[in-house]
Amino acid sequence: MRRVVAVLVGSAIAVGGGAAAWASTAGGPDGTRREAARACLSQAREATPDADKLALRQAVKACLAEAGMEGRNPSPEQRAKGQAVKACVDAARDAHPDDKAQARAQARSCMEQAGITPGRIRAKGAGARECLSEVRTANPDASKAEIRSLVRACVGKG
Repeated sequence: MRRVVAVLVGSAIAVGGGAAAWASTAGGPDGTRREAARACLSQAREATPDADKLALRQAVKACLAEAGMEGRNPSPEQRAKGQAVKACVDAARDAHPDDKAQARAQARSCMEQAGITPGRIRAKGAGARECLSEVRTANPDASKAEIRSLVRACVGKG
């Protein structure tokens, strides 16, 4: 009985603290949405410690909706672009289920024909590949973990 009362009191404190935190947040790009999501996640974990990821995700979504922070709503153009990308990737996977390189090439050509390949993804990938080659030549005896951290540092500063 004491445990039940303690859990109820703890939940009430968490809900009250979370409500006070959400009252002052606007959900803007300054990190308030992230803070609110963290508060919602901790509240959901306290309320149901045995919940799986799906249940926690749904609880956080509901909590954020109560706080007035809805998920992003893509425009119709963004939705159409996403559907076209998905169609290209699915077709490439179906055509080449065992060969990832060919599937990737086919998906890339399909997206280029549709005019939806963003240039910044290519630039970002090229920068990461360049950093990887620099790190490998500078550190030939480094482990995978060391190389990974050095590449992250290289990409982060560029």
